[in-house]
Amino acid sequence: MEKLQTSEELLRRNKFANSISPIENPMQIRELRRLVARLKTEIHSRTIVEVDKKVSSGEINSFNARTVLSNTKFNSSVNLIMVKKAISKHSK
Repeated sequence: MEKLQTSEELLRRNKFANSISPIENPMQIRELRRLVARLKTEIHSRTIVEVDKKVSSGEINSFNARTVLSNTKFNSSVNLIMVKKAISKHSK
């Protein structure tokens, strides 16, 4: 999470510097943009796996999903639709 924030900040700085005057290596912007996307993808996939584990263990179900999500770190990165998909997958 910290690496993502650092990379996003560096990307913003490079974009700003490039808009004022061209930076020496403009390919850095592309590389940073791709790095940020990779980090976000990895965080999202790990979150999906963690939610899936909690649903399969019974810690999260359709009755307590909203309460569990509001009390954990999932609140900002997971929405109820993702939880509902995991619940429906495990109920079949």
